[in-house]
Amino acid sequence: DFVVKGARPIPDKQSYEFIRDNINGNCLYKPNLIQDYCNIYSEWILSSKLNKLYNLDKFKSKKFVHGTSQSFDFFYLINHKKRFRIFKGDFMYHQIMWRNGYEWKYIEDGEIEKNDAVIFSLPFSDYGDIHPRTNDVLDKCDELKVPVFVDCAYLVMARDIEFDFDRKCIEGISFSLSKGFYGAEHLRVGIRFTREDIDDPVDVFNSYEMVSYISCDIGIKLFQNFETDYIQNKYHEKQIQVCSDLFIKPSNCVIFGITDETHLKFSDYNRGTNWRRVCISNLIGDMNSLKK
Repeated sequence: DFVVKGARPIPDKQSYEFIRDNINGNCLYKPNLIQDYCNIYSEWILSSKLNKLYNLDKFKSKKFVHGTSQSFDFFYLINHKKRFRIFKGDFMYHQIMWRNGYEWKYIEDGEIEKNDAVIFSLPFSDYGDIHPRTNDVLDKCDELKVPVFVDCAYLVMARDIEFDFDRKCIEGISFSLSKGFYGAEHLRVGIRFTREDIDDPVDVFNSYEMVSYISCDIGIKLFQNFETDYIQNKYHEKQIQVCSDLFIKPSNCVIFGITDETHLKFSDYNRGTNWRRVCISNLIGDMNSLKK
């Protein structure tokens, strides 16, 4: 299908060929590769000219994770006695995990309480922009000392996102390249930020170098050869045109258009909110093999 409900990276020929041509085993014995990866990644994130992120540097511990989803697993583990909270329409991975013995509830279905733990995506998964209730929820979490984890997997393909991470309640943040570079979703190129080392499994498998060196190596090469805003700069105008053709609104994430339940074609693209997110990646990519 060329328009989908999911979230797929844009079939971008340049990044595809770059990843394909740079995968090799020469990196497997490189010294300091993981730390170099984390340091370069954090600098690359903050070099965006389209987004403004403040106080990420207050999170001193930077660790490789196999995609953002692995960082969630250990947030669940640390907070397993709490009730988890997410906005409706957020990453379905959370609900799949929580059906195995975890207590959880949508944020829309009740006030944040003291024994809660919150996860939300930034930009928000179902909207492509900051969720309008984000600051109100963070204020309550600060007040009640509720732990919060921020999923920034979509920032690699976003614009006009301004956010300050300097909130007492925020305990962790993760980023990923999966939605920005075609093929990177199979490499699981992620990073987790915490204020300090917390001696959890992420810290342990980083210290013992139990990570994918190939993913670290390709990540570094992507950082060195592609600007942070590459995918936005290349496809933003095409996103606007395709969304116009489909009678939907361009979101701040370049792979999405947004509409509502009144749209004749996309009214059933329902993730539990008033928005209808439409993934247009295959319509705006430049790999001819995916075209009809």
